[in-house]
Amino acid sequence: MSKTIFTDYKISSDPYLIYKEEDFTPELSQLLDRFHKVVKSGNPNKSNVRKLLDAIEKYPENPKLKNFLSVIYEKIGDTEKASATNQWIISEHPDYLFGKLNLAIEYYDKKEYHKMPEIMGETMELKDLYPTRKAFDISEVISFYRCAVLYFIAIGDLEQAEVRVELMQELAPDSDHTDVASNQLMIARLEANLKQFKEDEKNKITVKTKEQKLSSMSASPKFENPEIEWLYTNGLDIDKEKLNTLLSLPRESLISDLELVLQDSIDRYAYFSEEDDWEEEPTDFLIHAVYLLGELESTKSLENIFHVLRQSYEYLHFYLGDFLTAEIWDPVYKLANHNLETCKQFLFEPGVDAFARSVITDMVEQVAHHQPERRSEVIQWFREVIQFYLNSELEDNVIDSDLNGFIICNVLDLKGKELMPEVEKLFDKGVVSLGICGDWNEVKKDFEQTDRYDKKREILSISEKYDEVTSTWASYQDDDEEDFSDKYNENYQRSIVPINTEPKPGRNDPCPCGSGKKYKKCCINKI
Repeated sequence: MSKTIFTDYKISSDPYLIYKEEDFTPELSQLLDRFHKVVKSGNPNKSNVRKLLDAIEKYPENPKLKNFLSVIYEKIGDTEKASATNQWIISEHPDYLFGKLNLAIEYYDKKEYHKMPEIMGETMELKDLYPTRKAFDISEVISFYRCAVLYFIAIGDLEQAEVRVELMQELAPDSDHTDVASNQLMIARLEANLKQFKEDEKNKITVKTKEQKLSSMSASPKFENPEIEWLYTNGLDIDKEKLNTLLSLPRESLISDLELVLQDSIDRYAYFSEEDDWEEEPTDFLIHAVYLLGELESTKSLENIFHVLRQSYEYLHFYLGDFLTAEIWDPVYKLANHNLETCKQFLFEPGVDAFARSVITDMVEQVAHHQPERRSEVIQWFREVIQFYLNSELEDNVIDSDLNGFIICNVLDLKGKELMPEVEKLFDKGVVSLGICGDWNEVKKDFEQTDRYDKKREILSISEKYDEVTSTWASYQDDDEEDFSDKYNENYQRSIVPINTEPKPGRNDPCPCGSGKKYKKCCINKI
């Protein structure tokens, strides 16, 4: 369904549109205005009920008074009488929209969702519910679609709910109904994602990484260049002059020392991971070494980088954490963008962590963005990688459903429609984490999109890289994290009350009594 659902009728901002066919006396207009204020005040009481019943007895053909009665019953906690009033409205005024919506909300509160289409129509469309009407007031549209959103969320059709929320945001962004519908949809999406994540976790196929070899080594290596010790005593805010000094060292000895740093991170993993005094022994030395090798474009060090990426999940998490997937692709690009075959063979190795391998797939994706003349080469590379996993068995210890989800995201970002047949086969084989890229239907729609964002990522110099990581990562605080779903459940899981937003005349609008005067000059103060 698209936004063309509104093309068959006019949406009016005329507050009297739904009054046009009714005979309003000045007294009835005053009564409606009085009870509108009572309902909006949020503090109705039983005395208001008696007054409303008297007004209804005098004006039995007016459904709005009965609507106010239903709302007041609901607000004072008499749900049985509210329900009876809703049925009364429907029986005496079967075409009255707000009466229908109140009953629909009652069914929603009772979780009798299957009854809502009986009231609102199977298509949940105003035009289908009122086929002879040519126009609807904005309050009718927003109130109706708020109920429709709640219905579609309740039955799990978030796509239809989202279509209507987007329209509500476009038509009435400041409406309370739009706010409620938007937040209910947000909560539903969070819950759906959590459910999908839990389901993925149960069915996930994960490569078993090798156990980390532990040694009792504690002595630091002997470096040719003593300046290398700076990498062990400085964090990511290392002074730029020190970096420049390091880069000015003899190239061969510097590269040899940096490769030794990489190996040291493995040899002394037990020593560093058990160390408590992080102020004296920072563990950013591995990141420093990788960045420096990237800046030097030391292509011969690629195998040393691969050796780091082959380590256990615990090792990678300890030294690199989120840097692994967010930042390491850049120096790897500088070392490996002209050696894609070796990168492909690395992805075929058993027992390599999915996130470590995703560094390589992210890097190869960027080759196509930065060197568009090589796009066909990159597409073929991904085709061969996917085919390898399709041909592999679980016991080969190379298939990882998270990695396959990442690869599909890479292909989507490349707009690689040529690979749709291979991607579909991954889904058919059941080796894709749906929480990462969505299911096949979602991915298929994404392939059809022509307006996807440009996914080209900037390749930075080492100075720019350190500026970026210190501004982005150094300010990150674990304490700032909070459960997003819980936050929104707490703030927005508000109770759903009956619809009571019939349009109230503006001060400068024609008075509904029919006098021809403006409302502010006629019945506004006659209460």
